[in-house]
Amino acid sequence: MPPAPFCRLSSLCTESPSVNARIAGVREALASSRIEPDPDWVHIGALDNKSFVRSLVAGRRPDAFICANDHTAALLLRALHRNEVYVPKDVRVVGFDDVSFANLVSPALTTARQPCNELAVTAFSAMLERQAEPNLPPRHVMIMPQLVVRDSSGACGEAASGSAPNGT
Repeated sequence: MPPAPFCRLSSLCTESPSVNARIAGVREALASSRIEPDPDWVHIGALDNKSFVRSLVAGRRPDAFICANDHTAALLLRALHRNEVYVPKDVRVVGFDDVSFANLVSPALTTARQPCNELAVTAFSAMLERQAEPNLPPRHVMIMPQLVVRDSSGACGEAASGSAPNGT
């Protein structure tokens, strides 16, 4: 297996069950690629706090930031630019959700698109099933997001144009 192109990752987030699940998913993906993140790779803080932002880019900075959502990623893009750290030249940034502004920020944000329609249909169907059969056992349903590759990940060519339709 060829070595992974990026080895130093950092994650920016707030604490919540959905964010914890996203972090667990990233850990699983890293493990399956034989990448072990630094022990302190998850950062929780405010991107309007200058000392917090400086701590993210001081010293040996990561190759990429994986943000818990696109809002955090957009704030990070702005904070990095203000600190003269350029995306994707110096560091790459990826978000999660594919909100409507993800292709409007500069550089356009690579993100994992939430399949909102599929989530809604699945949740509604599960509710109807539960109403029809109240004794059904609890179940977990996982719906995979779709990777939307844009400029912030340093991708080249057509995939980085941000031309993928926006799902929001």
